[in-house]
Amino acid sequence: MKLLLIPFLMSLSFVNFAEESKNVPDNISSLQQLLEQVKSDGLKESNVSLQREALFKKSLDSQLKLKNETRIKLNRIRKESERLKKTFDSNETSLSDLESELRKRLGNLGEMFGVVRQISQDVSSIRYHSLIANEIGAESEILEQLSNSKALPTITELEDMWYEIQLHMTKQGENKSYKTSFLNLQGVTEESEIHHIGPFVAFNSKGYLSYEADSQALFQLGEQSSNIDIIESYLNGVDEFNEITMDLTRGTLLNLNSQSPGLLDRVKQGGTIGYIIIILAALGILYGAYLLFEKVNTQLKINKQLRDFEKPSENNPLGRVLLSYNKESTESDLETLEMKLDEAVLRELPHLEKGLSIIKLLAAVAPLLGLLGTVTGMIATFQSITLFGTGDPKLMAGGISQALVTTVLGLVGAIPLLFMHNILNSRSKSMIQILDQQSAGIVAEHIQKGR
Repeated sequence: MKLLLIPFLMSLSFVNFAEESKNVPDNISSLQQLLEQVKSDGLKESNVSLQREALFKKSLDSQLKLKNETRIKLNRIRKESERLKKTFDSNETSLSDLESELRKRLGNLGEMFGVVRQISQDVSSIRYHSLIANEIGAESEILEQLSNSKALPTITELEDMWYEIQLHMTKQGENKSYKTSFLNLQGVTEESEIHHIGPFVAFNSKGYLSYEADSQALFQLGEQSSNIDIIESYLNGVDEFNEITMDLTRGTLLNLNSQSPGLLDRVKQGGTIGYIIIILAALGILYGAYLLFEKVNTQLKINKQLRDFEKPSENNPLGRVLLSYNKESTESDLETLEMKLDEAVLRELPHLEKGLSIIKLLAAVAPLLGLLGTVTGMIATFQSITLFGTGDPKLMAGGISQALVTTVLGLVGAIPLLFMHNILNSRSKSMIQILDQQSAGIVAEHIQKGR
C-alpha cells in the first residue's frame, strides 16, 4: 500500500511545481535569479510601506491640528453662548420688572383703555348694521381706530369717541324724513323721500323698506305687511299724533314677512290632490323602510347561515333550503332531489319579493296624480279667465299654483319611492341569487359524494 502512495505523491508534487512555474516571469531561468527577484520585490514593497506610513503621519498631524482648532473654536462658542444666556436672563428679569412697574403705574388707566376699546367695538358694530347708517354712514374713523388701537387713547380721541356715540344716540331718537336712493322691486335705483323712525323702521310712499348692511343700501320689500295702508294715512296725516307700525327687531320681522311662502303654504296650494300624493308617498316610504329593515335582517341571517352550513335553521331562507335537502338527500334520487331543492327555493321567492310591486305601483301613481292635479288646476285657471278675463292675475293664481304644486309633489313623491324600490329589488335579487347558487352547489356536492 505504501509503495502505491509514493508514486501518487510524486505526481502531485510535479503538478504543483508545474503550476507554480507558470507564475514565474519569463526572464527568470535559475533559482539565484528568482531569489534576487524576490529580494528586489521585497525592497519595493518596503519603500511603498514607508511612503504610506509617512503620508499617514502627515495626515494625522493635519487632523490633530484641525481637531485642536475646532476644540478652541467650540470653547469660544460655549463661552459666548453662556454670556448671551446670562444677558438674556438679565433682560428677562429687567423686562419682568418693567412690566410690573408699568402695570402699577397704569392702574385705572389700563382698565379705562379696555373699556374704551370694548365700547368702540360695540358701537361700531351696532352702527354698521343699523338703519341709521344710511344717513350718517356705516363706519366711523375714530371708532375703528380706537377698536384696533393698542395704545392709551388721548384726550382728543376720547372726545371724538364721545361725539360719535352721542351722534348715534341722537339719530336713534329722531323721527325724520330725508331724500335718498333705494332699490325698487325691479332692482332699479330710485330716489325719493324716505321716512324713518329711529333705527326701527323706514318707509316711503311705496311701502316698507329694509336696510342691507353689506351693500349699505335700502331696498323695497317684496311682501309688504298686512297693515300697509296706515303708511298712507301717516304720510298724509295732519294730526299731532299718527299711527304707524314699528318693527322693534329693527327690520327682522319685516324681512321674514317679505319672504316667499313656506312649505305648508305650498302644500296648501296643491289642494286635495296634493294631500293625497303626500299621504301615498309617506305610506310608501314607511312601508319601504319596513321592508328594507326586514330584508336587511333576512340578509344578516343568511350570512350567518353561510358561515355555519352544518346547523341549518328555520329562521332564514337558506336554512330552510338546507333542511329540505337534509330531509330528501337520503330518500330521493338525484332528479327528485333537484326538483325538491327548486321547490324549496321557489317557496322562498314570495317572501323575498314581498312588497316590491306595491312600492313600484306607488312610484308610478304619484306622478300620475301630479298630472291629474295639473290638469284640474289648469281647468280652474281657464274657468277664471272665462269668468273674469285676464285683467287680474290674482284670480288665476290659485289654479296655476295647484297645477304646478301638484306636479312637484308627484315628482317629489315618486323619486324616493323609485330609489326605495331599486334598493329593495337589488337586495331581493342578491338573496335569491345566493339561494340559487347554494342549491346548485348542494346538488354538485351530492353528485360528487355519490361518485
